[in-house]
Amino acid sequence: MNWFSKLQRIDPRIVYVLMFVALSIPLIMPLGIPLSISPLTRPIFDIIEGLDPATDVVLLSLDYSPAAAADIHPQAVVVVDHLTKRGIRWVGVSFWPEGPMMIEQITKALEARGGRYGTDFANLGFKTGGENAIAAFANNPLVITKDFIGNDTANLPIMQGITHIRDFGYVIGFAAGDPGFAAWIRQVVDPMGVKMASGVVTVSVPHAVPFVHSGQLQGLLQGLRGAAEYELLMEAPGRATAMMDAQSMGHLVVIAFILIGNAAYLVTKFVKKD
Repeated sequence: MNWFSKLQRIDPRIVYVLMFVALSIPLIMPLGIPLSISPLTRPIFDIIEGLDPATDVVLLSLDYSPAAAADIHPQAVVVVDHLTKRGIRWVGVSFWPEGPMMIEQITKALEARGGRYGTDFANLGFKTGGENAIAAFANNPLVITKDFIGNDTANLPIMQGITHIRDFGYVIGFAAGDPGFAAWIRQVVDPMGVKMASGVVTVSVPHAVPFVHSGQLQGLLQGLRGAAEYELLMEAPGRATAMMDAQSMGHLVVIAFILIGNAAYLVTKFVKKD
């Protein structure tokens, strides 16, 4: 009887230690917990697979801050990995002040692996103005005259022939808030007929899904899980997959303690009645 009473009063430090262990193990040694591929994720992968490395340049808009990076930055990383693997050039831009530093993290990693800035990829930096800035950029990407590191945008090899957003082979927007995919749909997708997909933080998924069903978005990456699914499509489980494993293990620990606590309470209550 005393044992069941103790189970209802577990020292919180024990809970914290077990949670720490449960979260740490998958990050060190990914467990490969099975993960189904959402039909919202696969179209993005398929469209990129169908692009022509010789002619297509992809536009990536990274509109989030470090506060949301844990949930959404792995999406941008794995999509860039896919583009790099296929030899497809890409241009990054942001309509959030913190966005360029998120792009720079990716470009610096690529340069360290031999990527050519300005030829294989570029960081156009931040354009102020929110939704109006998106509209202005769509009509003339060279409205951003200097890239993030001060180069003349018009002189970048990757920007040659890019005079309108329709000159990009595909557009993907990663956003944690406003301006996000809704602004792009209003200013670019609907009026200009541009094909676009989006990556959003988990809490924004219910708001974004209807735009996929309507055909206004060609695909949707759903928070950290979307990045993990994409890694599996790439057959290269990485950081996002490990983080999903850790998240699953954390949930299992919480569920286990809930079950143990309630079971101990019910047993104690039953014995007292007897």
